[in-house]
Amino acid sequence: MHKNSLLAKSVRFALISGVTAATLSVPFTFAAEEDGAKVERIEVTGSRIKRSDLEGASPVTSITTEDMKVEGNFTVADALRNSNLNSFGSFSERSGSSAQSQATIDLRGAGSSRTLVLIDGKRFPGSPTLGGSSANLNAIPMAAVERIDILTDGASSTYGSDAIAGVVNIIMKKNYQGVEFNAGGGSREADGGLTSKEFSVVSGYQMDKGNITFSFDHQDRKGISDGDRPYTAASMFDANGDGIIQAYTETIGWSIYGATVASPDFSEAQASPLCDDLAAQYGSNVFQKVAADDDWGPGSTYCMYAFANVSYNKASTDRNTVYVDANYEVAQDVEWFGRAMVTANSSFGRYAPPAAAWNKMAADNPNNPYGQVTTGYWRWVGIGTRDGNVTDYNQDYLTGLRGTLPSLNDASWEVYYHYNKADNKSVGEYYLSYAGLAYNQANGIDLGSEEGIANMKATTLTQDSSYFNQWFAGIGFDAFELPGGTVAHYVGAEYFEQEFASVYDAQSEADLIGGSAGNSAGGSRDVKAVFYEAVLPVVDSVEVNLAARYDDYSDFGGELSPKASVRWQALDSLVVRASYSEAFRAPSLDQLYAATSFSAESARDIPYCRDQGIAEADCPSKQIDTYYSANKNLQPETSDYINLGVAWDIVENVGLTVDYFDLTVENVISSRSTQSVLKGIADGTITADDTFYVVRAPNGADGSLGKALEVGTGYANGDKFEIEGIDVGLNANFETSIGDFGVNWMNSFILSYVTEDTAGVSEDIAGWAGSPDYKSVFTTTYSFGDNTLAWNMNYTSSTYESGTTGHLDSWLIHNISYSYDAGNFGKIMLGINNLTDEDPVLSSAGVYENADLYNNYGREYRASYTIKF
Repeated sequence: MHKNSLLAKSVRFALISGVTAATLSVPFTFAAEEDGAKVERIEVTGSRIKRSDLEGASPVTSITTEDMKVEGNFTVADALRNSNLNSFGSFSERSGSSAQSQATIDLRGAGSSRTLVLIDGKRFPGSPTLGGSSANLNAIPMAAVERIDILTDGASSTYGSDAIAGVVNIIMKKNYQGVEFNAGGGSREADGGLTSKEFSVVSGYQMDKGNITFSFDHQDRKGISDGDRPYTAASMFDANGDGIIQAYTETIGWSIYGATVASPDFSEAQASPLCDDLAAQYGSNVFQKVAADDDWGPGSTYCMYAFANVSYNKASTDRNTVYVDANYEVAQDVEWFGRAMVTANSSFGRYAPPAAAWNKMAADNPNNPYGQVTTGYWRWVGIGTRDGNVTDYNQDYLTGLRGTLPSLNDASWEVYYHYNKADNKSVGEYYLSYAGLAYNQANGIDLGSEEGIANMKATTLTQDSSYFNQWFAGIGFDAFELPGGTVAHYVGAEYFEQEFASVYDAQSEADLIGGSAGNSAGGSRDVKAVFYEAVLPVVDSVEVNLAARYDDYSDFGGELSPKASVRWQALDSLVVRASYSEAFRAPSLDQLYAATSFSAESARDIPYCRDQGIAEADCPSKQIDTYYSANKNLQPETSDYINLGVAWDIVENVGLTVDYFDLTVENVISSRSTQSVLKGIADGTITADDTFYVVRAPNGADGSLGKALEVGTGYANGDKFEIEGIDVGLNANFETSIGDFGVNWMNSFILSYVTEDTAGVSEDIAGWAGSPDYKSVFTTTYSFGDNTLAWNMNYTSSTYESGTTGHLDSWLIHNISYSYDAGNFGKIMLGINNLTDEDPVLSSAGVYENADLYNNYGREYRASYTIKF
């Protein structure tokens, strides 16, 4: 098992030192400031107090719209997912998932529910499909975004729960003037044709007392089927050269759910006697008889089904968004402001035909080789593919007043009301109706006939909805003098309500649908909060920031989140900063109230393999029926965050930032993986109950352990993790006689990621598969005249597979672009993403397991045209 040894840490520190030394070698000069120049005070992410310093006491990384484009990003979710700060990747549109239309951000690998998303400094509520725990980035229009600020520091003292790992603040376009049109498209080489399209209009009108900005944004991107990539298509291989293919050990994309029958005592399993007929009817690349000695036991066989020749892994998206921002001076020193954003997003995903147990298969059924009532693992191919059609509809409205109070030394105040409503619907066509199957069997109707298939077809419906109502009031003012200047204060209060509901169709709730499961659920809460922040200029060069927030949750009580930070202007060109914060995360509504859900999860049944004498490294991964349950007794998580850093303007237009961070989260709310439940119950670290359990086949006659048939899991408190790392950023711009050069190099090193379970067992997973210890994004631009060339490199370090010595390759993606600005005739941009057509990193078994970290788009050609009037 790979550990982070002293040597490994030393190597990482050497890498960091190399990055730093490369920049420190530049000759040092001070950047002069123009005497007497008035510096505007602006809003900075992570604070409600306006200030003039761009480099504050907490690290903030900004990504502009232009940055997003030259890095080859198509959506807001792409831009954040490709950031070096998205350490271990994050969820993107995925077929085969109940959240197929969603996309999230996961700072530091701490979990998307621990990263708070804001729009213009205001909380953007979590998606009901994600139980309200994480924001859906696919609801945010790319065309209306001005920039994205990423705060990598605890921010619960300012914004409340969920800001444990940091904050993503999406700054939208405001006070826009003119009209801009953009149209573009892309083609993935592996899929051919136009695989993505975009069209947007942004316009703005300036009045004497205000402005209105309007945006319409359309983006759509086609999904990807498993069969369209060689590494996800169904395959079989004779790894040991014995001439016999073994199920799962030597198959990819094939399932026991084909036409397989378990013996009544589950001691063995055999392919249906009609398996060869199915192979002849549908093809041997659809059904095939395969040995199952390694998986079920000696002498067993499966009639397997090649689900990966039918299913999609990447779901499609088709989004339309209307965004309006406006402000108007209604009286002297009083301004009204408001925004409206309405998003409709549809998504298509495809699954193989229903995979569902054929319970109580009749003794005389021609598929039953045992002559006794038993259980079949069946693929109901006659019903057809399960197509998931998802529609997300999000409405977000905000209105308020802000202004200044001249009588109170121009104190600034703000009040607003914020409303968000999300309606997400998922329609599944078609699943197995157990009632229809029973009707066919009771009435002697041929299951393969037109009537029989019609009786067994079921359409599923899931309706997820959420409501968010927020009232906010705050005032900022200056009071009291310190040697360095006047102390700035901000005090405020807010109240918000959240409601969440997930409603399943009645047949699914009654557990009468094969290939799906779910129960309706819902919950609500309200939160009252008060907060205070102060900036204390102790002396001219030292600024201390203090903040605290108290939140009172209706469903579990109150929590205080304090923070202290210091900013030292050591030199005109050098800022030293440090911060310490405590934060908390309330259990999300889905973790408390969500319905029990079903998923066929891939896991290695290591206890069974050990009992069968199979080495852990050779234990195959296979799908196991898994049921996820909520927990109404969850308590909030707590965290500590330490940040130490410097920001240095080495010379004019060359800047370096280095930040060390240490994030510790205790009483972690986590969903135990299928793998961890199998292990925990076997070694006694998890006590079996109604939530956490393993159902196994009966033990063999020799007392050998039966294989896992079903696993129950869910959410619980108790674990702990600590993430330690260093971020290094270099930004430079050079003007020369032959053109202008720009460099932006962002690096994140994870020095350790220590997880500790409830039994006190600690492991450092930094560098393991799925947890790379280094990510880097390097972008360089060259502009000459009206031409701009850009080259972006996105690097993810190599990893080791947990429990094995398997080494997984690093991943380096090159994106290049060329743009020509024709002035009044518009701007053309041409680009190639993934220039060298790199495949995603596969497991040592050749399986594409991590779509969060490595995408499978392949080489993509892009073109866009923008014109502004």
